[in-house]
Amino acid sequence: MRRLKISLLFLLFIAGICQVIAQSRVVHDIDSVMDMSPDYLPTHFTHLNLIEFEPLKYEQIDTGLIVTHYFDPLLRPEIIYQDLSIFGQAHQNMIFEYDKEMGFEYQTLPYPLFFKKQSDLYFYKLKTTYTKVAYTMSFPIKNNNEIFAEFANYSKGVTIVMNLYGTSNERKHINNHKTRNLCGNLLIHYEFPSSKYGIRASYIINNLTNTENGGLYDYLNERSLSAFSKITTHDFALQNYVNLKDKKNRYFGTFTHHFQVNQTTLRYVDNSLVLYPHYEAYFSEQETNDSTRVLSVKNSLQWSNFSPFQEESKKKNYFHIAGGVLYDHSELRYSFNPFNSLYLFTRTHLRLFNVMDITGQFSYSIVSDYFNNDLFAKAGISWEINKEKEYSVSVNACYYRNDPDYIMKCVSINNFRWVNSFQKQNIVQLQVFWNYEQYSVSASNYYLNNLVYLSEELRPIQDNNNGNLIQFSTLIPFKYQNFGTTANLNLQYCTNKVVSVPLFAGKLSVFYTFEFLKKRLKILVGTDVMYNTSYYADGYLPILREFYYQKTQLTGNYIYWNANITFRIDRINFFFRAGNILTAAFTNRNFTTTGYPNQYLFSIGISWRFHD
Repeated sequence: MRRLKISLLFLLFIAGICQVIAQSRVVHDIDSVMDMSPDYLPTHFTHLNLIEFEPLKYEQIDTGLIVTHYFDPLLRPEIIYQDLSIFGQAHQNMIFEYDKEMGFEYQTLPYPLFFKKQSDLYFYKLKTTYTKVAYTMSFPIKNNNEIFAEFANYSKGVTIVMNLYGTSNERKHINNHKTRNLCGNLLIHYEFPSSKYGIRASYIINNLTNTENGGLYDYLNERSLSAFSKITTHDFALQNYVNLKDKKNRYFGTFTHHFQVNQTTLRYVDNSLVLYPHYEAYFSEQETNDSTRVLSVKNSLQWSNFSPFQEESKKKNYFHIAGGVLYDHSELRYSFNPFNSLYLFTRTHLRLFNVMDITGQFSYSIVSDYFNNDLFAKAGISWEINKEKEYSVSVNACYYRNDPDYIMKCVSINNFRWVNSFQKQNIVQLQVFWNYEQYSVSASNYYLNNLVYLSEELRPIQDNNNGNLIQFSTLIPFKYQNFGTTANLNLQYCTNKVVSVPLFAGKLSVFYTFEFLKKRLKILVGTDVMYNTSYYADGYLPILREFYYQKTQLTGNYIYWNANITFRIDRINFFFRAGNILTAAFTNRNFTTTGYPNQYLFSIGISWRFHD
């Protein structure tokens, strides 16, 4: 079967070359330039936020050669995460970050780059259709496949967006270490020709089945656990908005109603349970079968002086304001009482002289069965020193006063039970940015008070010591003719030792592009290197789907090296990647999460754009 797949890809590659030689049209040097051809229509995209929406700021899709081989988001140079050494499984940022949204949250799931939420959806501005598909297979991992499909269509005022990501991976040197994941979404938007009424409906499904095995319980004896974790979510949202206008077409703001229902089912099964030192077997010492269901319904109504699908204004001066009320109702399977919350929220954006932006955001829970008196506040000021060259400086401040996720307060499953009473967490972030074109430099300071974390004894603990975490980050992309490089460099230090971060973490991507057949065939050769200093990276507990603090095993001080080559023929890209090349030299000490050693990996993939 593997030989058949390789043969098919090779035949597609040869057929693509023949197709290009036979074509007479010109292939663009960089597709994202505005030089048009009869078959080229540029496509722009933006992120959507459902409740706390902002005027849309589109950017053009880069269809060039550079990002093709980053078929997995963890490989991108701007991302530095620790993971479980297999695509589609749990991961968390090595660069400390903190953010919360309004509403009840049972658990923050550790799949931020794969697990989709309503705030992760794309929206497209296009004239007809945009389609992209990609497929990747890897070895020596068995049955390793990744598929990606992206589709957007605009016709008669209706925009339809569909995205799909699926992965099926299996590790060779870890028994039953697998993923079977599927994440997809459908979004439909329509606004009446009169622009008085608009509607958006969206649906997201996440289905993640991971045989995680808790890593290797005893790596020297290659002793692994036999267990799997399954997460399924169904998330439906409906947004209606009415633009208030009189007969003279004067605008008096927009009323927006938002309705969302989300059902999350969490299941963990282990038929040959090997107890960790602090596990407690309440029902059986040999097996466990835990299932938790969380149902959440949100309703909000707000007024704003801008519309949810309005583009960012080009005016030199303007003032945007929005505010409303959010009702959140949540039910938990093993809780007899539902959780109800009522939030007030508002946000503003002031533009002055076309160069200065002042923003603010505030939300407060006035009534809540759990997150009572939670407060989120954000403020920022940005000054564009030279608008033509995208040269700007900015200062941002964020304050969070909130209870931890509910799982930290109350759990009742086969092997873990606790009821805790914690004070409010207080997290303050101050951040300064300097941006010049695509270059970025930032300095940040977090103040951490009453932080709740999962301890080395696998129990939630509230840290009574205040801490400060200082960060310096820079992103430096550089391109000269056919040569390019991107450097992502980060320094961190935390006075509170329960927050484990590496002192230094960085990625370097280097590439060179060759052109043949009158630029109809392009070949990119590149390499990616990641390095972080040694630190006590958080461990991972599959039964709770949580990272936990540990201070027994250092990770880091290794070089993670990948190499890639990409062939581009018209709108088709073939790419090859050799991952974790130095793994053998490190004799299985090459890992970012304790108990999950990396494996060398060879990948072959194809990416094809049908329309743009």
